[in-house]
Amino acid sequence: MSRRIDALYCSRATANQQIGSVIKEISQKATEARHEVTNAIKERIEALQERERMLIVDIEELRNSKVRVLEKQMLAIESGTCPLAESDDPDAANTKDPLNPTAYLLDTDAVISFRLGECDFMKTIPTFGAIDDQSTYASKTYAKGPALGIMKMHNQSALWVFACNRTGERRIGGGDRVTCSVCSPQDFDPIEVEDLKDGRYRLKFVPRNPGSYTLNLKVGPEGQEEPVRGSPFELVVRAPTNYGLLGGLAGSEEPEGKTRIGLAGEKHKADEIGTVHHPCGIDFDHTGRFLLVADQSNHRIQAFDTHDNHKVVCMFGKRGFGVQDMDTPHAVCTDRDNRVVVSDVLNHRLQVMQFCPRTKTLKHIRSVGCSGSGPGEFQFPKGLCVTENGQLMVCDFGNHRVQVFDMAGGFKFVREWGVKGADEGQFNSPLDIATNREGEILVSDMNNRIQIFDNNAKFLRMFGKFGRKDGDFNYPISLVTNDENALFVCDQGNHRMQVFEASDGTFIHKWGGSRNKKIADPPPEEEEGGEKPPEWIGLRNPAGVAVNADGTVVVTDYKLNSIFAF
Repeated sequence: MSRRIDALYCSRATANQQIGSVIKEISQKATEARHEVTNAIKERIEALQERERMLIVDIEELRNSKVRVLEKQMLAIESGTCPLAESDDPDAANTKDPLNPTAYLLDTDAVISFRLGECDFMKTIPTFGAIDDQSTYASKTYAKGPALGIMKMHNQSALWVFACNRTGERRIGGGDRVTCSVCSPQDFDPIEVEDLKDGRYRLKFVPRNPGSYTLNLKVGPEGQEEPVRGSPFELVVRAPTNYGLLGGLAGSEEPEGKTRIGLAGEKHKADEIGTVHHPCGIDFDHTGRFLLVADQSNHRIQAFDTHDNHKVVCMFGKRGFGVQDMDTPHAVCTDRDNRVVVSDVLNHRLQVMQFCPRTKTLKHIRSVGCSGSGPGEFQFPKGLCVTENGQLMVCDFGNHRVQVFDMAGGFKFVREWGVKGADEGQFNSPLDIATNREGEILVSDMNNRIQIFDNNAKFLRMFGKFGRKDGDFNYPISLVTNDENALFVCDQGNHRMQVFEASDGTFIHKWGGSRNKKIADPPPEEEEGGEKPPEWIGLRNPAGVAVNADGTVVVTDYKLNSIFAF
């Protein structure tokens, strides 16, 4: 099948013919556009003229109705059967006979007027319609989203189609016809396609059965559809996660299924690649393959390849105050374009980098913010989250608020909310932030609770309190939701992870760690082989959590200087 873009390529030998053909088509398109403008204006003029006829009919009907009412009243007055009017004297209302014996009140007045109403479009006429010299080319258009990774049965997933022009630049308007089909449609609920009116089209999937499927995505008018770049795509559907298996079996000395990533390092030895000292924030890149980790006490970000024995592929950062330096990086989050945002806590700003999975490199892009309490300023920024529509939400820890920025608009400040306190909607040093499937915003703070807001920052509900029981918290430092709408919480002070329903806070599962009870006091002699038994079994101080589409849960342990994958 020939692509529309192919008609725009030429060689030296074919340039004259190709350009002549395009010029001819330009003239044809211009003629078509003139006809479209004329027809569009004509249709609206005809619609206005029809509305004019309807309004004039309404006027005549109202005129006739008012005349009939008055003529009928005239006959009643002449015959003496018309009721008298009540007196205008306010004191007459308290008398036995409040009527005016010499006056009648007419049953209608002479008012007939035309009101434009609130839908007057006169001011919008100058902006009615637009002439566009660009359109969407399917071969340049691409798709991204979790549905192209791994989906779970009966759980909604999505992907976004990004419309692009002939040079591959993103389009900023909607109106394209996007169609999709899967090889086995009976294994999916009907797929919804939503035009987001900004050059993006969101497709929602709810798979019914596990397996591998083929998805065909096309863009274009009916009869002229072309596959988008990369189509057909493979869809993989798996059974839902068994959360009870996370962290191993109860009572085991070491969690089953646990993998240690990297090596425990020491402070001031940042030249040792792959070692971490006080690891904190963590996130997967959009492919779900690479892990970006805030190596806090080494003041750097490291990237690990989970498909290559968790090998470090690159790192970035050193301690300092320069534009590209960091001082105590805390949280890490990535967007669908693999931009990496890091909260640079003691420099009171955000650092933005670009991670390239192909070249396995991290490149600094910019810094955002400075120390202060105004819009776009921070005091010890911590938790981060990127929303579906590309907004970055930041827990401004020292200012007891959440700030929101537009990543697509050059990190322009959007809004903020929150004041210091323990009441609903207030914050005592917010720690981390996430969103659930409904688009609601979840925020943890040092009040040891998780508050839930709508996307306009209106408080909805909250759950959690200080304690050690299921659903209680002691410093809930990190949050993340997965594609099944489960919320993972690093309950750091309780040395454990907890899992909840992200919609309502219903407890699902927990796992963690504790001191090794086999170690006596005073310390025992070394065991055979010269090694002492571990003083701590399992998680000690979980500080960051990330989850990818295949269900892997990765947790950083601040005190153990370790990264664990479950």
